[in-house]
Formats: sequence, C-alpha cells, structure tokens
Amino acid sequence: YGVKVQDEKVIAVHLADNNLVGEIPADIVNLVSLQELDLHKNQISGTIPSAIGKLKDMKVLNLSFNKLTGSIPSSVCEMSNLKDLELYMNALSGELPVQIGALSQLEILSLFNNEIVGEIPNSLYDIKTIKTLLLNSNKIVGELSRDVENMTALENLSLFDNKMIGQVPFELENLNNLKE
Repeated sequence: YGVKVQDEKVIAVHLADNNLVGEIPADIVNLVSLQELDLHKNQISGTIPSAIGKLKDMKVLNLSFNKLTGSIPSSVCEMSNLKDLELYMNALSGELPVQIGALSQLEILSLFNNEIVGEIPNSLYDIKTIKTLLLNSNKIVGELSRDVENMTALENLSLFDNKMIGQVPFELENLNNLKE
C-alpha cells in the first residue's frame, strides 16, 4: 500500500520499489504520527533531514537502495520507538551517532554498503533488543568491543569489508542466539 491513515493521521508511507527522485522533503517531520516510512529501492538523493528525530512514533525507517549522502543525523537517536533502521546501499558517510544506544527498542540496524567511518560507538553495545546488526562494507575502524556480549538478542552480525583491527572477542561465544 502507499499511504495508511488512521484517525485522520498518516501513520505509514510505503512507496518502495518505484522511481522516485529528488530529496526527502524536510516537512515530512510534520507527519508527527508517522510510524513507518519505507522508501527503499528508489532514486532518492540528498541527505536525511536533520529534524527527522521529531517523528517520535516512528518504528520503521527504511531508506535503503537510494542515493543518499551525508551523515546519519544524530536526531535519529531521538526516535525512541524505532525498531527497524535500514539505510543500506546508499552513500552515507561520517561516523555513527554516539547516542545510537538511546534506540533501546531497536531490533534491526542495517547500514551495510555505505561510507561510514570511525569506530562503533560504545553505546551501540547497550541495545539489548538488537537482533540484526549489519555494518559490513563500510570504513569502520577500531576493535569489536568485548561489550558485544551485552547484545543478548543478537542473531545476525556482519562486519566484513571494513578496516577493523584486533582480535575477535571471546565474549561472542556467550551470545546464544547468534547464528553462524
């Protein structure tokens, strides 16, 4: 479906797999009841609006397979109900927001095939609900922290094709849900 309305409020926009072009309009933040925004597989360019964090009810944000540039705005970390954040296959750069651990309901974080740099923020390891963490094919540096063992729900972890160093922490063995 395209747009879902409930009680005269737009709660979902699903326009994936089209040929939409241009930028994400900054006034999308006026859709304050929006819970799902799925624009993956389009030709959307520009940056993610910096005020996107005003969408406090957002549960699913999928902007994958587009031509987005710039960094992931730290305001994304204000979406406290976010469960699914998929921004893979873009040209996003910069570091992951250090406040990413504030997304305490997050189950899916899929950022592969971008130009993300820097280390994995320590706060990311505090998200106990995360099941899928896909950060492969970026330019992430540093080591995988031993705090990865805090991510007890983790099932899928992909970090290949980065610039990470060090040893694989033995604490990964404590993650009983992790699949091979």
